[in-house]
Amino acid sequence: MVKNTMLNLYENVAEITDEMLAAAKANDWERLTALETNCSALIQSLRTYDTLEPLTANELNQKIATIKKILADDREIRNLAEPWMARLSTMLNSNLAGSKLARTYGLRFDV
Repeated sequence: MVKNTMLNLYENVAEITDEMLAAAKANDWERLTALETNCSALIQSLRTYDTLEPLTANELNQKIATIKKILADDREIRNLAEPWMARLSTMLNSNLAGSKLARTYGLRFDV
């Protein structure tokens, strides 16, 4: 029973990473963030179940295949998210620099 729960959790993580990848491809970063929260909770649960019972060879192969899929999705999500995160960082740094200049020189941009 514990093995089934553990393998089901891995499958659930794989399904969520699939959804995360779809969100990243659609530039739906809010959805990606929400899914990431769900995924983290499942991974935390996995830590409890993962070492309770030894797996058969078939179960171990299933687990390995699922982990490889999760890692492949994660790699693709990162490849899609990194340029967006770099643009966001540039915008934030630009806004921060503008705010510092405005405070330093008493400028107002809301006029």
